[in-house]
Amino acid sequence: MSKYALYIKLEARPDKRQELESFLKKTLPAVKEEDDTKTWYAFKQAENAYVIFDTFSSEAGRDAHLQGKAVQAMQQVADDLLVRKPEFVPVDLLAQKVGLESEVMDDAEVKKYGLRFIDGL
Repeated sequence: MSKYALYIKLEARPDKRQELESFLKKTLPAVKEEDDTKTWYAFKQAENAYVIFDTFSSEAGRDAHLQGKAVQAMQQVADDLLVRKPEFVPVDLLAQKVGLESEVMDDAEVKKYGLRFIDGL
């Protein structure tokens, strides 16, 4: 499970929303090349507000992502597509659920169960 994450705030220029959305979709292949990037989401939060949220297996992986192809490409188009530079906010995850697995970080009293849901039960 991932403990480290990155929350990136983006504000698109009103006339560049479609271009930003296209850019974000085209960024996925570069992110897929990063072994330490475990999850990556790009989403629209409001009319001109977009967010990228990704998780990493280590702090070093998060740091490597910040130096990687996807972030470099974002920096190259930021002046054209965004109102202001992207805001990169490193965060440490406290709890998460991904697929059928869930985990609370650094809580010795929480037990982790390997439960599966079976159709018809």
